[in-house]
Amino acid sequence: MTRVLILTTEPLPYRGMLTTGAGLRAWGLAEGLRACGLDVSIAMPADTIEGRTINDPAFSADTNIFKRPFLMEFINKINPDVLVFQHWGLMEHLQGATCPLALDLAGPHLLERYYWSDSNITSSDEPAKVFSTDYEKNLSEKLRALRLADFITCSGTFQRHYFLPFLAMTGWHINSGSLPVIPFSINPVPPEGRGALERQPDTFVYGGMFLPWQNPEKPLRWLLEVFDEFNRGTLLFFGGMHPTMDVSQGKFEGLLQHLSKHPRVVMKGMLPFDELCKEYIQASAALDLCEQNPERELAFTTRTAVYLWCGLPVIYNNYSELSGYIEKADAGWCLDPEDEKTFKQTIRDILNNNTSLEEKRRNAANLCANKLDWTKTIKPLADFCLAPFYREGKSGVLLAAEYRTQKMSQLEMDLEQTRRELLTLKGKMIFKFYERASLFRPLLALIIFILALPLCLMMLLLLIFSDIFRPAKGKSKKVDSQGQ
Repeated sequence: MTRVLILTTEPLPYRGMLTTGAGLRAWGLAEGLRACGLDVSIAMPADTIEGRTINDPAFSADTNIFKRPFLMEFINKINPDVLVFQHWGLMEHLQGATCPLALDLAGPHLLERYYWSDSNITSSDEPAKVFSTDYEKNLSEKLRALRLADFITCSGTFQRHYFLPFLAMTGWHINSGSLPVIPFSINPVPPEGRGALERQPDTFVYGGMFLPWQNPEKPLRWLLEVFDEFNRGTLLFFGGMHPTMDVSQGKFEGLLQHLSKHPRVVMKGMLPFDELCKEYIQASAALDLCEQNPERELAFTTRTAVYLWCGLPVIYNNYSELSGYIEKADAGWCLDPEDEKTFKQTIRDILNNNTSLEEKRRNAANLCANKLDWTKTIKPLADFCLAPFYREGKSGVLLAAEYRTQKMSQLEMDLEQTRRELLTLKGKMIFKFYERASLFRPLLALIIFILALPLCLMMLLLLIFSDIFRPAKGKSKKVDSQGQ
């Protein structure tokens, strides 16, 4: 049986653990591959659970945890037949691989880092105030990861079009089969209690951590304004900071204060995934509408799929790939995030029972079963893992990249040597005298001008006198003719 090791940078959804979209993505890949008969191990960095205790019989500190600087030692200990990296951020610690390597590109991580790196950038189209060399470093890190991979997947067709040029830049042969799509997928078994527990009327949920590339502020405020208008409705808010670091950079403090003081908001904080789903299956609908930006346009959003899996019709955007899934299945409402009038009317229709929530709930559950079942969507990656191979031409690409790196290093060394030689030259006495003399150049020019002035006058006088005493040509000819 093929042994597969999946590695992620994010906390995994073990019992009692907070997790992230990337952690759920890695978990879904692992479960999908197991359903195909593969022997799968999955691991996360030790720093993601620092200070936490995991009480889950499926968890083992020996096989599910590694330290980033010792990634290679961990891989060698597991000794897999195939390596699967859930996005490229972790591959900077990879010195080499003794087996074929698959890379899952589940989102536009460069764009995320772009918004993350500058606290002045909002979710709008505002440009960065200052260029940062971090962008160059991040791009170099990503391109190296793509060169190392033998097989690459992504989570949407929109993303595929975004990623293909990067593959071309790193020596991949591009054709119609390049970069197969595995949408974010979920358990074909519905969450326990979905359909059995009574839904709380007029109860909306918002879940997820604050991230600088996601801005749900306007829709959240509009929702509460309609609640105030009707004097009923409840928002269960399961938001908060990232479980391992605050990447929102304090951008949503004002929104948090507004929500925490509003009488129709229940602040639930961040919950482990299993507990979160138990809350979701009792609500009426979900709100997942964010301001439009390039990252949101490309994202195949995890939290949205979880809402649908829990039978929640979702108020979503009208600009991303998943919007098409939801609209076609009638599993929610796909709205313009800037259209306040339509948004508020949608909420009024829900509160007035002018829309069939029950039908949309069934549609949401069916959408997950038909399109987002991890035992079905996993096929491209499962096929690779069942018959792993090294990518043709990969060695040549890596050698060319290594040559460029060495050439760049040599140029940097030559530049440094030139700098040292210049500093040595500057330290010599004659150079110091030359530099000091340069300070007196204006004065020296004046002295030379004064000394040269008499000489110039003398030369001018000589020219004048020579013209006076030179005999005229006409007179000379007349004298000659008289003599004849």
